[in-house]
Amino acid sequence: MARSEVMTYSYQNVEEALAAVNAQNRGRYFLCTCPECKQPEAFIYKNNPQFLQCNRENVCGSSIVFEYEENKKVNDWKGKQDVKDSEITPEQRKEIDLVTKLLKHIQYNTENKSLENFRGMSRNTTQAFILDLEQEKLVKKMFEIAPNIFYSKKTMQNEGKKINYATIPDMVKRNIVLPIYGDDGMIDRILLRSTIDPNLAKKEIQLQVNPKSNAKDYFKDIPEKATHIVIGESPIDAYSFREIDSGVGIYALTGSRKWRKVIEDIRSNKEALQDKVFIIATDNDKAGIEANENLKKALEEESLNYRTFEYQIEDIKDTNEYLQKNKQGFQQAYEAIKHNMWDKNLIDAPKLEQRLVINRLYRSEQEKIDRTQFKISYEGLLLHNIAIDNPPGSVTIPGLKAKAPTVIVGKRMEDFLIHIAQKAPKDQDYQDIVIPTKNNIPAQLKIISHKKEDDTTKKVSFQIGEITIRDVEINSLPDDRDPMVFYPRHSNRTTLVTGTEEFNENLIKIVKQYEKNMVKQPIVKQRSNESTLER
Repeated sequence: MARSEVMTYSYQNVEEALAAVNAQNRGRYFLCTCPECKQPEAFIYKNNPQFLQCNRENVCGSSIVFEYEENKKVNDWKGKQDVKDSEITPEQRKEIDLVTKLLKHIQYNTENKSLENFRGMSRNTTQAFILDLEQEKLVKKMFEIAPNIFYSKKTMQNEGKKINYATIPDMVKRNIVLPIYGDDGMIDRILLRSTIDPNLAKKEIQLQVNPKSNAKDYFKDIPEKATHIVIGESPIDAYSFREIDSGVGIYALTGSRKWRKVIEDIRSNKEALQDKVFIIATDNDKAGIEANENLKKALEEESLNYRTFEYQIEDIKDTNEYLQKNKQGFQQAYEAIKHNMWDKNLIDAPKLEQRLVINRLYRSEQEKIDRTQFKISYEGLLLHNIAIDNPPGSVTIPGLKAKAPTVIVGKRMEDFLIHIAQKAPKDQDYQDIVIPTKNNIPAQLKIISHKKEDDTTKKVSFQIGEITIRDVEINSLPDDRDPMVFYPRHSNRTTLVTGTEEFNENLIKIVKQYEKNMVKQPIVKQRSNESTLER
């Protein structure tokens, strides 16, 4: 919970204090690292350099007074730092301060009884992101104390009239407030809903309180010891995870299209987030799926670990609905995602050049043999039945010891799999572990050998990145019509490798181009291929 006492720190001068708290200039205030909780979420106003406030009110909330030995120089320093904010008038600044104080008082110092079990969440969970003004008169009061902020911009633009929201009946019924505070702890934006009249035309509206251009439009709440961070499409959806895991970090969008600023913040704090695992939990609809893809791509570009939350039952549109309809199922789905990765083990593992997904991983002890089994996806190929015995830690694929093995993995991938095999917990089944990529450039497919068996069948061997596949058959109808790819098997029952439809189509195109090149030099090329196969 938040601290109530005020602490004192002593420094030689203002400059020394700012250096000690890693102060970053943000215009009229400094964003700082709190000396108590060590998180970069505290602030110092330039007009009051003797005071630091931690913005993590429901976790730390430390208030710290700085004492300076060179006290006489403080006023000189303040004069030099007097920066006017051209985007905000003095009246608006005062109103922002009033609205902030009102909302924080209601949020942290009143009961908010109606928010106990709100949308399946306890008040302990909802306090971090939501409050209830309860009555129309209090909603009206909030609008009235900020006439230069809370007015209809549309009416002002069309009619030249400043109509305060306090005079609009539908607006004063919006008693549920989801406040977004800036880095300085002041209110930037609010989302409004209603329990007074749940049938209002719009379920939720957003109002920008702080008129500055960089006003925050997302929620961020990451505990110091969080290992996983949920990215949700709305605060209600994101904080639903807090109901089942009080220590999980939160990024909450305010709409499926508003993901860019979250990614900007992640990039700005990449070093601190490098060891975290992001869980992308957007809505289970077209817009949510699109946002999911955008977030995945952005996190991959930063080489950050992520997972996609899977809806394991049908007809669930978002994670809050999942929580309300089937809390146990929601928790199981979350646990399955959360425990699918061992963050530090992956970070310490040998780096691969291309993206890899461990589709299934299981480690067990059978007949006194400690064995880890894998199924992996890599560059469009799916490799089945990989096993590693611990020790000695060597990769085993059916048929690998044959004179001419059909599936071979490269040294870097072998080292990576051995590393993971030896770190994996025993007797736990893991699925779909996404491995961060070293780069985003797809590996080029190279034909190693090519042999025409008859008019409709040809055999090729190829390499792509860390994997070599031999004796792949491409069968087609006469005149090369409707070609199909058949991968080698160890036996009728043991599949070694399969390819995605896209990969197979690309393989066929490359083989056809290879054959065109062979026509230009048929004798030389054919001899070279035969020599390669004999080896």
